[in-house]
Amino acid sequence: MPISEAKKRANRKWDEAHRSDYWRCTIVFPAEEKQAVIDKASAAGLSLSDYIRGLIAKDGEQTG
Repeated sequence: MPISEAKKRANRKWDEAHRSDYWRCTIVFPAEEKQAVIDKASAAGLSLSDYIRGLIAKDGEQTG
């Protein structure tokens, strides 16, 4: 389903208001891994962002 222009404007407004609170990072995965990564996050009951942040935090606990 396409995103409406109103939603795009609302997203841009929120992004600008919270720009200093968040860091946006682009991660590139092979296309064939897309669904597997989404499924893992979903199975954990997490958004994709929360799932990846959790993996990073877990890695820090194991190495730190």
